[in-house]
Amino acid sequence: MPEGIVVAPPLPGGAAIGWAVGLAVVSTGCYATSAVLQEREAARPGPEGAARLLRLLRRPMWWVAVAATVAAAGLHVAALALGPLSTVQPLGVLTLVFALPLGARWAGRVVSRREWAAAGLVVIGLVAVLIVVPQRAPPVVVGLPTVVATAAVLGGAAAGLFGLAVVLPERVVAVGQAAGAAICFGLASGMARLALTGATPFPVGAVVAVLGAATGLAMAQFAYRRGGLGAPLATLILLDPLVAVALGVTVLHEPLRVTPGLIALGLAGLISTAWGIWTLAKVPASGLRGEATDSSTTPADG
Repeated sequence: MPEGIVVAPPLPGGAAIGWAVGLAVVSTGCYATSAVLQEREAARPGPEGAARLLRLLRRPMWWVAVAATVAAAGLHVAALALGPLSTVQPLGVLTLVFALPLGARWAGRVVSRREWAAAGLVVIGLVAVLIVVPQRAPPVVVGLPTVVATAAVLGGAAAGLFGLAVVLPERVVAVGQAAGAAICFGLASGMARLALTGATPFPVGAVVAVLGAATGLAMAQFAYRRGGLGAPLATLILLDPLVAVALGVTVLHEPLRVTPGLIALGLAGLISTAWGIWTLAKVPASGLRGEATDSSTTPADG
């Protein structure tokens, strides 16, 4: 079938959608656990750059975070196989809701009303934005040139954000690095959807998805190190679904619903989400840097 030709879309059953939603929600819980552990480990004092990543490889709790990420990715892939991308991906906003109390409990503090309000603004705003996007994805055939071009464009954008972040102020650096990671994760989800639905040859989509997820994981370590948990995680949650939905519209040819009411709802959602991210960006890190200093000589450091 020529690339881009749309065939009649099969309608997923209600049971399949229910399983997809359930798996996606559990996946967000795993991602939240992983994010809290990653921030905890990345905040510990030590060398920078590649040496820091090598040091993390010797820390058991970092591997627990990796295991949680792998479990979350597996559940997410299963959800993508059962439900449309536009249904599964927005549920990622729950990661922030789960991560806030987890991070606070680990740091021995209580989540403030302001933090809950900021998290609520991010969640409500992003959901409002995603209401505008397509709710169903008709299957298409996507050729190798399109896959390669898409990966090159998004990979270049992520690399550019990561490189530009080096010359930006500290707080903006973390958001820029998290944005690059979000692009990689969004690319991974989009390519996983392509591979699982047969829109592109499975090995091609799977390889790009794995590379995107691995690159995003590495970039997220630097973001958590610079900015703690709140702002980088909020940025990831904001951009990851938007990148995936953009791929759905441009690569999978999903029809975008555009009416004056939906445009107004989307703009209101963007404002709400941006305000929530700005509030979270001013929340101090979890305080684990101080704890890390006290435990930096434990046997776990190797």
